[in-house]
Amino acid sequence: MTDIAPARTGTENTGVKHEIYWRETEPVVPGPPLRDNVTCDVCIIGGGYTALWTAHFLRKADPSLEIHILEADYAGAGASGHNDGFVTPTIGHSLGALVHRFGTDRAKLAYAAVGKSILELNRFCVKQDIDAEFESAGYYQVAATTDQIRLLERDLELAARLGAKSGLDLLDRTRARERIGSPGIEAAVKVGGALINPHRLARGLLRAVTATGVSVHEQTPALTVETTPTGHVVRTPHARVTASKLLYATNAYQHQFAEFRRKVVPVWSYAAVTRPLTDEELGAVHWPEREGFVEAGNFIVFGRLTAGNRLLFGGGRAHYRFRRNMDVAGNIDKPAATEALRGVLSRYFPMWRDVPFTHTYGGCVAITREVVPHIGALGDGRFYAHGYCGNGIALTHTAGKSLRDLILGRDTSYSNLLFVHGKEKPFPPEPLAFLGAGAVSSVLAAQDRHPRLIRTQLV
Repeated sequence: MTDIAPARTGTENTGVKHEIYWRETEPVVPGPPLRDNVTCDVCIIGGGYTALWTAHFLRKADPSLEIHILEADYAGAGASGHNDGFVTPTIGHSLGALVHRFGTDRAKLAYAAVGKSILELNRFCVKQDIDAEFESAGYYQVAATTDQIRLLERDLELAARLGAKSGLDLLDRTRARERIGSPGIEAAVKVGGALINPHRLARGLLRAVTATGVSVHEQTPALTVETTPTGHVVRTPHARVTASKLLYATNAYQHQFAEFRRKVVPVWSYAAVTRPLTDEELGAVHWPEREGFVEAGNFIVFGRLTAGNRLLFGGGRAHYRFRRNMDVAGNIDKPAATEALRGVLSRYFPMWRDVPFTHTYGGCVAITREVVPHIGALGDGRFYAHGYCGNGIALTHTAGKSLRDLILGRDTSYSNLLFVHGKEKPFPPEPLAFLGAGAVSSVLAAQDRHPRLIRTQLV
């Protein structure tokens, strides 16, 4: 899940917009900033999925709670509103790493909880009349090489250990291409999940939450946080919020607060969207159920159709910028990244290689040292959640339940999931963080190119 909003600029001479495609599907007029001091039970910094789901579950558990959410831009402006719309059960980076670190039993419980969230998310959209363009067909994890087929086989073995249904199997080239008619696919495994329009989901969730009485203050950045005998005081440009309990829910921006400076880093990822495909172009590829697909590897690439029949490609090698640079101007339009995605398009769908991109953009994925998310408490009425590693749509729904129980002091299955109260290793200070990230990225890229030379699972 990416977590920064590109600049709202115009188009270049090529006609390609360097801005988020999803934003064109529903206009946004941000709400007014907070102008008056308030006192409340819970203050949440950040206005994305984590904040909104947590507020939703808190209000359901205790309708008397006074909750205020502070968002620097507009609710869903970050990763929540412009990720790539894959609703996945994945926790962290990979199933293998999770089982290795936490064991089969704890991984099984966590995956069951996130799987339940996928189902509940769909029901929520129906009940709240949110047109998030939810497509329940799921997606395929695909292999383009023999070595990637081995990765799929490994994941199938792990899934079986977690109790996956017996019908989960590896589709060979012929059967895989009957599902997605791409000459680049050599094998595939169907994964439970869905596709959505992330921007519409975020804005619909905002409307549902505010209807329950939660106050959401857009255009209201949190400038400082101070803990006093009377509570936690958050200073904004025009007013202060005093709260008994405080939640940091800013994901890739989390490092901007001193407590999390070295706990989470923003890593850049890129995406590109084509113009709508014509009926003739769509007819050139057999893709009956419109499932998305994700290529197996450390640095994944993925593709999907939008509700408007645009083709969206994303992923590739991720980059960490020196000193956690999230400046849009220097990172939004990376020709090399766009060219790489054009190459992916040509490899998977050569019949569409000349279909022009209308949008290219970049954003940040929040990564932790362990490459798993972290949810927890600081011990003084402050709580946090960050590091979804690009797989946060369903996981933030689950995280909202975990945070609800932590904030209310409940000891439940959700407050004891494997990503709650886990030990966090800090990233080294600069310039070691930058140098280390570059070295790790190079090794992971080399493993993708030559998997037989580096057989150890690195992340």
